[in-house]
Amino acid sequence: MNKFTKTLATLIALTTVTASQAAPINFKIGSGNQTQQIAQVESATDFETFTGRTDKVTGNLKFDVAKKTGSGKIIIDAASINTGIDLRDEHMRGPNWLDTNKYKTITFETTNVKFVKGNSYKVTGKLTLHGVTKTVSTNVDVKYLKASDSTKKAGFKGDVLQLKTNFNIKLSDFKVMVPDMAKSKVSNNVKISVTVYGQSGA
Repeated sequence: MNKFTKTLATLIALTTVTASQAAPINFKIGSGNQTQQIAQVESATDFETFTGRTDKVTGNLKFDVAKKTGSGKIIIDAASINTGIDLRDEHMRGPNWLDTNKYKTITFETTNVKFVKGNSYKVTGKLTLHGVTKTVSTNVDVKYLKASDSTKKAGFKGDVLQLKTNFNIKLSDFKVMVPDMAKSKVSNNVKISVTVYGQSGA
């Protein structure tokens, strides 16, 4: 192999490596590791504050480390949300509230992801709850961790992507109507918080 051929081969190899590094990475949420995926909904009124919580969160993410952009879909098992009181949970899952027999999941699918600074991103997407889809924009903290001994010890396979966000919605926007008798204890305005971890390995 002459000098020109060696140089050409080196350039091709470097180009291949660069292209590989620049390609978006696919991450799976909620499979193959011991870290909990958390989704919470908080209602606060003058007379009662409560939090509903579930770790049954799945989904897929795509993240381009070089371009600082991505996309994804997060799926929450609506019936698994637990507020700590069985009767309240039963009512919440019933036909007058979330109607989880009919609408089994709450989903968020991105339509636009914009890098702000550091780990901060502005994310816009479609939130579907109770069969109604609305556009929601929220600030998301995104942390990318390349596969290492630390990620392996934490139970992850491959690279790791952590997402944290919270935003407010009105239940009435999603045709969930709080009855007059419950308005003192259940707010129409609720806060949704999500923390998830995706891994690139199978």
